[in-house]
Amino acid sequence: MPENTNGNGMTQKEMLLLVLDGQEKINKRIDELHEKVNAKLSKTEFFSYIGVLLSLAFLLANLM
Repeated sequence: MPENTNGNGMTQKEMLLLVLDGQEKINKRIDELHEKVNAKLSKTEFFSYIGVLLSLAFLLANLM
């Protein structure tokens, strides 16, 4: 067995490549989740829009 293996038959370079591959998969998953979260309307935005609509409705009702 070569002296740069770690006991499971893999070299340090092979292990590092496996770790980097796993890291890339994790980063892709994080990006997908981030895009999914950003696509949704937050509660704050939702209630802000409702407040604007109610304010406009109130103003229109008072003008008529």
